[in-house]
Amino acid sequence: MPIRPEQTDERRHHCFFHQCAFRRSVPRTMKNNKGFTLVEIAVVLVIIGILLAGILKGGSIIQTVQVNDAITIVEDIRSATAIFKVRYHYLPGDWIYTANEIPSVAAGGNGDGAISAAESANVFGVGGQNHLFNAGLIKSTTVNTWFGGVTVAVLSTAVSGVSGAGFVPNIVNVIQFANLPCEIAMEMDTKMDDGSLDTGNGQASVTTCTPSGANDPVPFYAVPLQ
Repeated sequence: MPIRPEQTDERRHHCFFHQCAFRRSVPRTMKNNKGFTLVEIAVVLVIIGILLAGILKGGSIIQTVQVNDAITIVEDIRSATAIFKVRYHYLPGDWIYTANEIPSVAAGGNGDGAISAAESANVFGVGGQNHLFNAGLIKSTTVNTWFGGVTVAVLSTAVSGVSGAGFVPNIVNVIQFANLPCEIAMEMDTKMDDGSLDTGNGQASVTTCTPSGANDPVPFYAVPLQ
């Protein structure tokens, strides 16, 4: 079938149109595929740095909160113990039982001033007499940090796990923390004492610890009850 002249013109026009379209699109495609500039890369690196700094700062803030929480526990127990002694004339746990003197309490200690292992269970804790709680001096029957339990007991290696060789004389009973991470125990001791785990009025069952290494977590860390 012969091609009419007007068809040839249409084909030429069609081809020309698409060639022009292709040529116009080439610079646009190349422009869209160019790489990042140094300025753009620098901006991205700055953003990444800010995000990393925020993460590290967030970890530091959390640790500070955890240390302050443990210190607040010490202050609360000391305050509750002082009020208990004024009110009942003995230390919690060591208090000599008198019927109906403390609501819901049916047992006490021997009143010798040293909170033995058996008496320690009655200061606060599951299954004990909860002297401080039933006297209305603390808000819970158990006391814990983010990492482990807290107890009140006589200062001795057998009961508290801490020998107390360097404690100020006449310290009889201690508030004991179990399984504190090394960094928490060290910062807590720095804020409350001398920054050393084996001297002063804050001592551990180990002489030193290394974060994520030896003696981490610290088995026991103790401070004076009074």
